[in-house]
Amino acid sequence: MKASVKASGFAESLAAVQALTGDLPGRALADALNHTVNQAGQAITVEMTNVLDRPTPFTLNAVRVLNAKPNSLEAAIWVKDEKDNSSKASAPEDWVAPQVFGGSRSDKKSETLLRAKGILPVGKFIAPAAGARLDAYGNISRGQMVQILSGLSAIEGAAGFTANASDKWRSLRKGHAQAFFVLRRGKTPIGIAERRGKSMAMVLAFVSQPQYRRRLDFHGVVERVADANLEANIDKAITDALTGNLPTNFKRRPQSQPRR
Repeated sequence: MKASVKASGFAESLAAVQALTGDLPGRALADALNHTVNQAGQAITVEMTNVLDRPTPFTLNAVRVLNAKPNSLEAAIWVKDEKDNSSKASAPEDWVAPQVFGGSRSDKKSETLLRAKGILPVGKFIAPAAGARLDAYGNISRGQMVQILSGLSAIEGAAGFTANASDKWRSLRKGHAQAFFVLRRGKTPIGIAERRGKSMAMVLAFVSQPQYRRRLDFHGVVERVADANLEANIDKAITDALTGNLPTNFKRRPQSQPRR
């Protein structure tokens, strides 16, 4: 999922750029493209905040920008598509893409663990139930999820939950092994419940695969920002070129390339 910003459609401004001498045309266009793509990145973050349901800082900080260079006049913006190797969690693009294109989301790490343990049925996903403790973003709290997974013996060896401490899950499981169990309606598993003393509550419900409608107009936002700002940024870059204020360093950001 990538959106590009290129210098096209502004014939008068581009003609003025080409009238510059030496390496100034390439530097001026690269500078204008980079200003524009950074404005687009800011606009995408604002749009995420407006249209998504309480996006986490991790999601908002996953917007990536690839700078243009004088010899490569294309700037790009995308959502981080590499996984966190320390936790093996899904890449941010995996859960943002359904908000852009619509459709179903991929498995969460917790769902993968529960499915591997034979607890979560094929074709089912998890959602917080009435007894779940939610964080500020409407997700089940990490602490309670660790308790559930450890209590159901689904956490052993899972990177990101054990923090690479081989005995940690065992200590967490103490007090939780008898608390969490699969709740069934007849023979059909419908969720996970927690029993503490005389009180019992359902903490996770087994639901059909969530389907998302298009909410985040990722490519449209970038296009509108480019239409509104690129020409002015080119004009400013020309002025900077004539006054000796253009940058000389167009280093690309040191992160992986976006998937095409």
